[in-house]
Amino acid sequence: MNIWKHGKYLDLWSLVHFLSGFLLCGLFYWLGLGFIWAFVYSTFLLILWEAFEFIIKIIEPSVNVTVDILIGLIGFFLAAWFYFLSNKFDASIYLALVGITFAISLWGFLDFLKRGYR
Repeated sequence: MNIWKHGKYLDLWSLVHFLSGFLLCGLFYWLGLGFIWAFVYSTFLLILWEAFEFIIKIIEPSVNVTVDILIGLIGFFLAAWFYFLSNKFDASIYLALVGITFAISLWGFLDFLKRGYR
């Protein structure tokens, strides 16, 4: 079973995009940015990542690219609900999510190198 192969709408990479949006919001909250700037920078970085994938020739259906960005923004808004509304930042939970995101991304990247998904 090829769980890392790009799907038309959603795939396992969607989890990485969701967590990335969540982590970007947490990072910008921790840095003291307001909600609007955190949203602008996070959106920019999520779009920039999809452009980077295109440049290195990771070919996905265009709908999947759009869904990846939207899933990342859903992660951002969930984190914004936690951070900006509760005014709490738990570094241990944040760092655990960084580790989980890194591990899942590494797993997918190694599978990408092994199988050559494009």
